[in-house]
Amino acid sequence: MKVSEIFYSIEGEGIAIGKPQVFIRLTDCNLRCTWCDTKSASDNGKLMTADEIITQVSTYPCKNVSITGGEPLLQKQEVLELVTKLKSKDFWIQLNTNGTIFNEDIFRIIDLLTIDCKCPSSMMKSDVSILKNVKESFDQKSQLKFVIANDEDFEYAEKMLAELNFETSIFQPEWRNKKYAKKIVEKVKTHSINTRIIIQQHKVIWGNKKGK
Repeated sequence: MKVSEIFYSIEGEGIAIGKPQVFIRLTDCNLRCTWCDTKSASDNGKLMTADEIITQVSTYPCKNVSITGGEPLLQKQEVLELVTKLKSKDFWIQLNTNGTIFNEDIFRIIDLLTIDCKCPSSMMKSDVSILKNVKESFDQKSQLKFVIANDEDFEYAEKMLAELNFETSIFQPEWRNKKYAKKIVEKVKTHSINTRIIIQQHKVIWGNKKGK
């Protein structure tokens, strides 16, 4: 499969924030979000087998992995092989996806499914029918994330969360508009929304750097 980078750090987003993980960032994405912070994963990449990836991952003193991108599910057969082999070696696995591809076989194996439901400022869209399928089948192991940059994004996220009713959701301030975070807090309090507001911790620590 095509790999953009493999590195060892801590999770900077969502409910696993602060958890040490080995990140496997795969190449290629079917979306082009305006605020994308991993444009380097859109193309190029190094071809690696699942076994080669696991060999490199195993050099780190950590049994938690996060498979991200790009969009990992564009390489679904290779990812299925990878997660199957990782799970056989007792790894805890998080998969990050953009809500445009559903794969029951992969979702069944992993431990945490993170879905980035695209808000209007991204200029992209997730597939609502796929989000509903995930809610129905994998709600207990999923978190629905909304990257929010402005009032329009907030209103969209509030509407989608009410419609989808995921057990776990994240309102994440978009990094370039992080001053909007205070407004998100006040709106969530006022509207009594059952969600969590979590900033990107890794960017607070290191800034917007590759491999962090």
